[in-house]
Amino acid sequence: MANPLRFVPLGGLGDIGRNMSIFEYGRNILIVDAGVMFPENDMLGVDVVIPNFEYLRDKKDWVRGIVITHGHEDHTGALPYLLEEVQAPIYSTRLVLALVERKLKERLGRRYKADLNEVTPGQSVRIGPFQVHTVALSHSIPDSMALAIDTPIGRVVHSGDFKIDFTPPGGDGPDIAQLAALAAPGTLALFSDSTGAERAGFTPSEKTIEPAFDRIMRESPGRVIVASFASQLHRIQQLIDISHRYNRKVAIAGRSMQQNFDIARKLGYLRVPKGTYVRLETTHKLPPQQVTLLITGSQGQPEAALARIAAGRHREITLNKTDTVVISAHPIPGNEEEVSRVINQLVEHGVEVVYPPIAHVHVSGHASQEEMKMILALVRPKFFIPIHGEPRHLHLHARLAESMGLAREQIFELRDGDVLEITPERCQVVEKVPGGYVFVDGTGVGDVGPQVLRERDALARGGFVSAVIVVERKSRKLAAPPQISTRGVIYSEQSGATIEGAEAALRGALERGKRSTRALQEQAREALGRYFYQTTRRRPVIVVSVIEVD
Repeated sequence: MANPLRFVPLGGLGDIGRNMSIFEYGRNILIVDAGVMFPENDMLGVDVVIPNFEYLRDKKDWVRGIVITHGHEDHTGALPYLLEEVQAPIYSTRLVLALVERKLKERLGRRYKADLNEVTPGQSVRIGPFQVHTVALSHSIPDSMALAIDTPIGRVVHSGDFKIDFTPPGGDGPDIAQLAALAAPGTLALFSDSTGAERAGFTPSEKTIEPAFDRIMRESPGRVIVASFASQLHRIQQLIDISHRYNRKVAIAGRSMQQNFDIARKLGYLRVPKGTYVRLETTHKLPPQQVTLLITGSQGQPEAALARIAAGRHREITLNKTDTVVISAHPIPGNEEEVSRVINQLVEHGVEVVYPPIAHVHVSGHASQEEMKMILALVRPKFFIPIHGEPRHLHLHARLAESMGLAREQIFELRDGDVLEITPERCQVVEKVPGGYVFVDGTGVGDVGPQVLRERDALARGGFVSAVIVVERKSRKLAAPPQISTRGVIYSEQSGATIEGAEAALRGALERGKRSTRALQEQAREALGRYFYQTTRRRPVIVVSVIEVD
C-alpha cells in the first residue's frame, strides 16, 4: 500500500503571515514558502514572528527542497532562520532569489550558504519524489506562481497568493490555460489563498489606480510623496511612468524600498526612463512640483520613513504645505491605529493627505470571491483546504467551496500544526504538532514567550518600582532606610511625597514581618503594591532586592 501524503501547515492558517506548508511523503519533505508575521499590538518588543520549526528538527535530512511562490516577506522572511535548522536547495524565480540572497547575507553574514536554483514560471522541476509544475498567477509582486505538485499518490495544487489580473502593468498575466491543462487529468487536493474571502466580485486590476495617480501628479502644486509596500513593484513602475509623464523626478526614502528598487532595476523588472531617477539629496535643488518621493511606512511603522516624516524626525525630508502625501495601501488588520495616527499628524502639518477610501490609490493583491470560484471551477479538486488567512477568511472560503458543489466532508478548515493525511480515497486530520508563534526579539529566536510578553505588558501599563532593602545579617533588622525608585509610575516633580510615603509603608511592613530573605521580599512587594494602588490606582511591576551586611 502506498504511503499517504501528509500536509502540515506551520504558518498562515489562522493569521496573516508566517506562510509555510510542508508536503511529506514517506521520508521526503517538500517545503513551500517560509515567511514571517509582523508583530501584533500586544507583542511588545518583538521584531517578527516566525513558524515553529520543531516538527522539522528530527526530519531535517528528509527535506528535498524549498519552493518559494513569490517574494513577499510573509513568504520569504523566515528563510534565514529555517536555513539555520535545515540545509536544502531553494527554488524560485530570478527576482525572488535576488531578494532572498540579500536577506540571507544580511542575517547570516559569513555563515551564509544557500543552494539557489532559478525557475521560470511555466517550468517544471523534479525535487525528490515530487514533480513541481510552476504556473504564473497575478499578485502584487512580479513572478508570483501557483504550484501543481505531482506526488506518488496524485496531483495537488497550491495557489500561493493570487488574484486574476488580466491587465497587469508588468505585462504577462496569469496563465489560466496552463493551470486548466494541469488540472484536467484530475486534482487530488487544492490548497488556495483565502485572504480576500470577505470581498464579493472581482479584485480590480492594478491598472485601475492609474487615473487617480495621474490626477494627483498633474494637479499637485508641490511634491507628491507616496508611501507603499517596498515590494509592490508593479505600482512603483506605474508611479515612475506617471512621474515621467509630468516631468517629475523620482527619489526614494526607506532602506527596503531602495534595496528592492535597485534589485528590480538591475534585473529588468523596473524600467526607469533616463534622467527620471535621482538621489534624495538632489530633490532639494529641484522645484517641488517636479518631485515624486517613494517612501516606506504605509502601515504606520514607527521607524519607517512615513512615520518619521509625519513626526518631524526625518533627517532629509521636511513637510511643506504644498506637499501631497499618498498612502497607497490598506492597513493590515491590527495596524489601523498606527496608520490613523500618522494620517492625523500629516493633516496637522497642513499637507494634503490621500488614502483609501477617499481615493482609489490602492487595490488588493488577493483574489475576491469570484476569482476564488474561478480557481475552484478550473481545478475541480477532490479535497479542498483553504489556506493563507485568519479563521474567518478560511471559513468563508470553505463555505464558498461548498456553494460550488463540494461536500462538507471534502473540505478541511485546518489550523497551524494540524497534520492532514491524504490518500486517493480519503482525507483526515491525524495529529497535532507544534505550530504556534516563535518570537524573534533582537538576536534572540524563541527565547521570548507568553510570560515575557505579559511582563512587558504589565510594565507598559503600570510602570516599574525598584526597592533595595539593607538588613543586618544576624539580627535581620534594617541597617539603612529602604531605597525606592520608580519608572513610568509617577511624574518626577510629584514623586517626592509619594516615594516618602512608600518608604514609610515599607518600613512599617518590614518591622512587623518575618526576617528570611524570601519573606522580606514578599512582604515588601505586598506592601508596595498595596500602597501604589491606593495612591495612584496603578499596579506597577515591583522588584525587591535584599542586601545583607555584617
